[in-house]
Amino acid sequence: MHIDISSRILDGSPVPAFVIDSSHVVTHWNDALARMSGIPGKDVLGTHHQWRAFYPAHRPVLADIVVDGSPPELLDKFYRGKYRPSEHCPGGWESEDFFPTFGEEGCWLAFSAAPIRDADGKIIGCIETLQDITERKEAEAAHREAERRLVGIVAGSPVATFVLDARCKVTHWNRACETLTNTHAQEMLGRDEVWRAFYPYDTRRVVLAEMIIRRAPPEEVAAYYGGRAKPSALVAGAFEADDFFPTFGTQGKWLHFMAAPLHNLRGDVVGAIETLVDLGLEKPSN
Repeated sequence: MHIDISSRILDGSPVPAFVIDSSHVVTHWNDALARMSGIPGKDVLGTHHQWRAFYPAHRPVLADIVVDGSPPELLDKFYRGKYRPSEHCPGGWESEDFFPTFGEEGCWLAFSAAPIRDADGKIIGCIETLQDITERKEAEAAHREAERRLVGIVAGSPVATFVLDARCKVTHWNRACETLTNTHAQEMLGRDEVWRAFYPYDTRRVVLAEMIIRRAPPEEVAAYYGGRAKPSALVAGAFEADDFFPTFGTQGKWLHFMAAPLHNLRGDVVGAIETLVDLGLEKPSN
């Protein structure tokens, strides 16, 4: 009766899971896993064929390694660079991997295996649970691709451009910005003192991109730049301004600069990009 109840509990779980005993025999294979893998429980219960759902040839799954006491050499052999101790389950292990046979185009799974112990602490089995994380992995890949494109766009732009992250640290500083400010990227990347490139004789200044990141209201931005700053008519949440920089060139230069927020997939501001255009010596007309 106890086994029947535990089976019903496992089958009712929306989390794909299976259980093996100390002999590596499958004792439970829930409905969620059957749907995910396409392999019904009747095909694997009472066998050592848990590998069939995940791999084209026989090899141990994470639960097999955990039930044998998690030998480091086996974890490293089969999950090198992909495994870590479970944060919430002593003796458990977690991993992530891509499984090409799942679905039409394969999928990414996060899986964890935890030992089942008797009253004396002896391992008598193992439960492994799985979660489809394909959407998360695809979002991460899209983010990396967007970052790669941003790097290429910023680096190749003839317009002086720099980028700050959410902590106002410089992540990008292109060649045009180096030329305009006479400040090399190596001096700026990873630092939160971007103002030094524009206001070297001040003790501390806030640049427009920093004001964007902390969402300063329009009136504060305008006041900070003596009325020479205003919201951009082209980009939501962006501001543009004109100012004179006496240390640029031999006689100083007027610059027109615009800073716009950078958002993550949830719409949170995670940084800002600022561009600067050299207007020369003549003060721009308002």
